[in-house]
Amino acid sequence: MIMDTRKMVRLSLLVSLATVLSILENQLPIPRPLWLKLGLANIITLLALVMYGTREAVIVACMRSLLAGIFGVLPMLMFSFPAALTSSLSMGLLHRAFGQRLSIVGLSVSGAVVHNLTQLAIAYFVLSLNSSSILALAPLLILAAVMAGVLTGLVARYLIKNLIGGDNSFRDSGV
Repeated sequence: MIMDTRKMVRLSLLVSLATVLSILENQLPIPRPLWLKLGLANIITLLALVMYGTREAVIVACMRSLLAGIFGVLPMLMFSFPAALTSSLSMGLLHRAFGQRLSIVGLSVSGAVVHNLTQLAIAYFVLSLNSSSILALAPLLILAAVMAGVLTGLVARYLIKNLIGGDNSFRDSGV
């Protein structure tokens, strides 16, 4: 299937915007316990999901992760790329399975939780952290993911309503 030029340009812009947001978020001079971030680039992944679908959302998330790793903190790529892949896939699958019964905020929260759990799994297998360390971190990272997911989901919902012309795929209220 050949992608039309307009779609390719829009996806390229989404990848660029997500990459810039990711790099800028890494540069913010705020204290981040356990390297926690809001995940501002996930807003763009959600836009790609609504505008184009799962495949394109996965492409945007993975390309952003790759580019942010190359232009930012390369060693973090081993954490960010698999997490971007699993979280964007999970959001796409949930969107496909539940459609309008799951809001954009709910998708964002689920993606954030999957992202953090994927990074914990990588820490366990790659860094050989023991399971008690992972289990101790899991509740904190899940809580942080829920809070960040709500915030980024609300921003994405606002952008969908006001910039790309509505929220036809998602219900307005609730998670």
